[in-house]
Amino acid sequence: PETQNRQVRQLIDYLHNAKAYNARPNATQKNLPYEALGPALRGEVPVLFDVTTEGQIRGVLALADTFKLKVVLRGATDAWRLADTLAARKIPVILGPMMALPDGDAPYDAVYATPGVLAKAGVQIAFQSGDGGEGDSRNLPYNAALATAYGLDPDEALRAITINPARIWGVADKIGSIERGKVANLFVTTGDPLDVRSLVKHVFIKGQLQAWDDRHTRLYNEFRARPKP
Repeated sequence: PETQNRQVRQLIDYLHNAKAYNARPNATQKNLPYEALGPALRGEVPVLFDVTTEGQIRGVLALADTFKLKVVLRGATDAWRLADTLAARKIPVILGPMMALPDGDAPYDAVYATPGVLAKAGVQIAFQSGDGGEGDSRNLPYNAALATAYGLDPDEALRAITINPARIWGVADKIGSIERGKVANLFVTTGDPLDVRSLVKHVFIKGQLQAWDDRHTRLYNEFRARPKP
């Protein structure tokens, strides 16, 4: 806790210094890190905070009040405890990965039920696949699917991996839904994209059909064609 408190104090001091720097547009001594924080301190771009506990979430809310930050929470295991507060303040939450254990005195199904609790309260949610790199990206729809078994509306689950992330990051005018004028990034499946039994048949990036050929499929076809013993 002491280390964490010290880090929070350092962050607050840093933000104060950056705010003071950006208030002087003609500063003779350039500080590029402070300049980079300018849009965030002016509320022009969202700031992502990795949080877990209720205390950490409340700390971020206090920071947002002090520095007028446009906040996005990631992880936020205890967000269900503050669902109404987050909804009232219009603070989006990026959840996942879903295969995790509840913390402390949380209900056994807290991890799975939190998306539904937040969505019903009016919080804009999105899902992440995890920190495992590209290998985890294939699990993104399944994170959303798990939440539907614990109260999240299936349509809201689909929005949480399409249009909601685009809205959170301010690019919903370009991507996130199938609409005239948006970038044609599409995929076609054999069924419900949240169903593990569905297969992706076609992928379009910027309107171009992508070659369905990669090392994984080449190896699969090679070994599938081998004679059985």
